[in-house]
Amino acid sequence: MKKFYCIPAIFLLGFSFFSCASNELRVPGETELILKNISTEYYNIAEGYMDIKKYDKAAEYYKLAMRHKELNLPAYYKLARAYALAKNWDKASECYDELLKLDPENTMLKISIAYITVMSGNVDEGILQYKKLLEDNPYDQNLLESYVALLINVGRGEDAEESFFLLKEKFPDNKQLSSFAQQLDELVDNFDADKKTGLPANEEAQPKKS
Repeated sequence: MKKFYCIPAIFLLGFSFFSCASNELRVPGETELILKNISTEYYNIAEGYMDIKKYDKAAEYYKLAMRHKELNLPAYYKLARAYALAKNWDKASECYDELLKLDPENTMLKISIAYITVMSGNVDEGILQYKKLLEDNPYDQNLLESYVALLINVGRGEDAEESFFLLKEKFPDNKQLSSFAQQLDELVDNFDADKKTGLPANEEAQPKKS
């Protein structure tokens, strides 16, 4: 005849507790770590879509990546850029406006906003924003180059011509000058890339020391 042993009830309760704990309880901080890992994966997927120029899909995953606090701001910045590249001007403008509130002295954000303003149809307002930026940053070659390209793109021939010669005088080695000259030759009547300008001959590309 087999013998049966009585297992103490307290042992059974203990076994039940650890069994449930292994399924339901998490190590402190584990949930946060899981969320971060998932958000990082979303961010990486979004970057992949950006690489293949599927900007709408990238925007979807950047929004998912924003769920984790450490990725919230960089993902939001990338979201704004994705909207701009997708030519979703309304959403891009909304994002860049919010980013500028967080960093009101950021020139790159202001340039993005000016560009989006023009491309969304508010050409005059956008050009005014560019002019203000150029007044504040007169020796920013990239800004001036972008402004010339934008004016050509929207067909503002006279403004583009004037800014082209300013770019040529200040930054004679700019790599886009030849391309701009070809485009302006088609856009502006009697355009002459080699004509003399009214700028002083000793105009420098660097601010003078006080």
